[in-house]
Amino acid sequence: MTIISGKDRRLARLFGPDGRTFLVAADHGVTTGFDSGLGDMAPLLAAVAEGGADGVVVHRGTAKRHAPVQRGTALLVHLSGSTDLSPDGDVKTAVCSVESAVALGADAISVHVTLGCGATDDRAALADLGAVSADCERFGMPLLVMTYVRPGGPRSAGAAALHAARVAAEMGADVVKATSPDLETSHALATKIGVPVVVAGGETGRGATFEDFLETSRLTLETGVAGLCVGRWVFTHADPARATRALRDLVHPTGAGGAAPREAPLGSPFDLTRA
Repeated sequence: MTIISGKDRRLARLFGPDGRTFLVAADHGVTTGFDSGLGDMAPLLAAVAEGGADGVVVHRGTAKRHAPVQRGTALLVHLSGSTDLSPDGDVKTAVCSVESAVALGADAISVHVTLGCGATDDRAALADLGAVSADCERFGMPLLVMTYVRPGGPRSAGAAALHAARVAAEMGADVVKATSPDLETSHALATKIGVPVVVAGGETGRGATFEDFLETSRLTLETGVAGLCVGRWVFTHADPARATRALRDLVHPTGAGGAAPREAPLGSPFDLTRA
C-alpha cells in the first residue's frame, strides 16, 4: 500500500504529469518597492491565474489580500525579506513563518538564500534555511529555495550556481530555483542536484525582447530542467496573462500539465566535466 503524505499532495499541485512546473515570482515589492514594476497585485494575480501558471510566489500581505481563491494556481508564500533601502539588499532575513503561511492556505513555502555575502551573513542565511526546512517537514509543506551567489567570488558563475543549488538540496529543499549563465550549467543543474530545479528568468532589458526570452527559455528547458520561475518578464509585460500563457506552453508544450518528458534529450551535447 502506497502512503501519500501531505507534502506529496501539495507537490502534485505544483507539478504537472510531465514533471515540470511554471512558477511566477511576484515577491519583488518588498525588495524594490514600486521600482520593481509591480503595481496593483490583484489584477496581476488574476492574469497569472488566467494564463495558467502552476504557481505564484508572493509575500503574506499579497497572499492575504489579493491571491485569488481558485483551484488552478498554487500559492507559494515567500518567507524572506530585505529592501534596497539598505546597501545590502540581497542579504535576506526571515519575515514570515511556515505556520503563518499554512494559516494563509499556502500550497508551498519559498525562501531566498544569497551566499557569498561573508561568513556572518552566510551563517545566518543557512540557520534560517535550516529552521524553515525543519518546519516544512513538520507541517508537510513543500519547500522552494531560491538560490543566488553574490558576484565576485573565486568560482565561475556556473560553478557557484551549482554549489548554491547543492546547498539548498542538502538543506532539505524539495525544489530549487537557480540562476544559470549557460546551457551547460542548466544541464548540470538538471542532472546533478537530486531534486527538481527551476531556472530563474533573470533581468529584463539589455536590448532583449520577450520573444528573445522565449527562445532562451526553450533552449534552457531542452537541457532537462524541471521548469521556469519567472518574475519581471511576466509582470512588466503589457499583457501578463498572454506572457504567462506563452511561457506555460513552453514548459508544458502539450498544454498545462502536458506529457512532455523532463529528461534531457538523448545524445545531449553538454559536457558535464566543464560544470
